[in-house]
Amino acid sequence: MTFRMPDGRDFHLYGAFEGTPAWPWLEGSTDRSFSHRRWHALRREWVVYSAHRQSRTYKPPADFCPFCPMAPEGEIPLKDFSIAVFDNKFSSLQKDAPKPQPIPGLDLPVDSAVGNCEVIVYSSNHKASLASLPLERRELLVRAWGDRIRALKELPEVQVVMPFENRGEEAGVTLHHPHGQIYAFSFLPPIIGAMAQSFKEGYDLPKLTTLPQYVVADAPGASLLVPPFTRFPYELWIVPKRFRPDPASLSPDEVRDVATLLARAANTLDTFFGRVTPYVMLVYAAPKGLEDVFPFHIQFQPLLRTPTKMKFVAGVEVGAGSFLVDVLPETAAQNLRNVEVKS
Repeated sequence: MTFRMPDGRDFHLYGAFEGTPAWPWLEGSTDRSFSHRRWHALRREWVVYSAHRQSRTYKPPADFCPFCPMAPEGEIPLKDFSIAVFDNKFSSLQKDAPKPQPIPGLDLPVDSAVGNCEVIVYSSNHKASLASLPLERRELLVRAWGDRIRALKELPEVQVVMPFENRGEEAGVTLHHPHGQIYAFSFLPPIIGAMAQSFKEGYDLPKLTTLPQYVVADAPGASLLVPPFTRFPYELWIVPKRFRPDPASLSPDEVRDVATLLARAANTLDTFFGRVTPYVMLVYAAPKGLEDVFPFHIQFQPLLRTPTKMKFVAGVEVGAGSFLVDVLPETAAQNLRNVEVKS
């Protein structure tokens, strides 16, 4: 079900909810800020500038969490809900971002930062997590990703949609309620562009599910595995065994398998490291026009290499783009395969 917030943002509900949302404190709100992008001539990539995001919500106390039900002037004025998705108040990309003016004195390509940024809240429970959600809620999450990806790709300017989650303060989390984000880009960011080129050239990602030395956990329709070319120690991917361009194309059984492996991935990392593991989770789906070659899959990139040692991105990795990994993928897969995860 979809609602329109008084400030013009869209608000979507998936699953059961209690109450009717209303945001009287947003009535008459006309505050709009826009981003723009500039071409980085040396790296040959777009950089998005969003100066208004400097004032975004930063580590509020739990009593003032804007994602909790009925929080004062919060984003989700309901007594209870399953999953809520809404336009980010501090969006890096905007559907109606205007064309920017040239930078005076510089022959520098600039363009509008057209797109959209959404927040997806997994639960009304402030203390829940992807690892603790019941299976049915994780299935609903997979279906919500699929619905939002397809809906946002219908916008004429949007080229690709990427849901993701930053978990833990080490990964940059500034609001601890369980949630992720969904970015819709009007251009192909460099990493997705490189992946798209590989898939157009015929790289067969589902083949990794047939290599037992890399599989950590298996389900009939998908595998949890360590790819043989990790950039982060103990990286985990969820890969469907049959080609699927996005979550919406999964069968009901495949949705359940992916949802099962979502919790298995998070719980495996937490058990292995003996602590809540900070990670970045990336949900990759086919860009517009590449639905026949780009396979849907999910990547977990943990930011630990031991329980007490962070995986920091070092100078050579930032400056040269060449990652240095201290754990062989085959060793990581074996170590994670030996983890006994409580169901």
